[in-house]
Amino acid sequence: MKERVLTLDIGNTAAKVSVFEGERLLECNSSGTLSEQDIECMVRRHVPECAVSCRVGEDSRGLEDFLERGFGNRYLRLCPSTPLPLDVEYDSRGSLGADRVAAAAGALSSVPVLVVDAGTAVTEDLVADGRFLGGNISPGLSLRFRALNGFTSRLPLVDPEGELPDFGHDTVTAIRAGVLRGLVAEIRGIRDMAERRLGNVKIILTGGNADILARLLADENIDADVDHALVGRGLVRIFNYNDNYDDNE
Repeated sequence: MKERVLTLDIGNTAAKVSVFEGERLLECNSSGTLSEQDIECMVRRHVPECAVSCRVGEDSRGLEDFLERGFGNRYLRLCPSTPLPLDVEYDSRGSLGADRVAAAAGALSSVPVLVVDAGTAVTEDLVADGRFLGGNISPGLSLRFRALNGFTSRLPLVDPEGELPDFGHDTVTAIRAGVLRGLVAEIRGIRDMAERRLGNVKIILTGGNADILARLLADENIDADVDHALVGRGLVRIFNYNDNYDDNE
């Protein structure tokens, strides 16, 4: 029987707790106010044998310590020194976000992959031949809309949902088209650079804005898969790699 693993991903604006059986997602709960009680409820429902976490935001509720107390030596906290099932080609692993590492592990496959994590920030990372080859970071959709509103005297805060012409015919549609189509053009350009280097590249979208980006990319005839469990699945792979690593020492 495949082991059940609880994963915790603490981001900049929300935390996500999931339970996997093998690499199959059983349940996920994402919230800006995730609590110990939320985790306890999931543990009671699924009875995971082990847990693993990564964090880029502040753990103000002490959720990682809560997991460590509950799972003991069957808990892994992803850090820069954690052994990984992939090679990381980055000047300083300590400055590489743990969520990017986990997403890269989740994306490991037989073909090159461009992992686009569209959250508070947008990260576009290239994974191929068992290696993390680096990537780019830019503002996420919400940051782009808020920056135009916050750093100008007259531009409004625009919702991403709504009319989306090729070229805006008023201020609202001009901002929406500029932000959304600008990000699509960014992803297309990075995909093109990756393919000049590696040949055909598969795009995997994850993060809070993955679905809206998938629709926009499809409108441009750009294929992209959406995988909201990518980081959690990568954490499972990292946990299992370390479990086997410890057994072989």
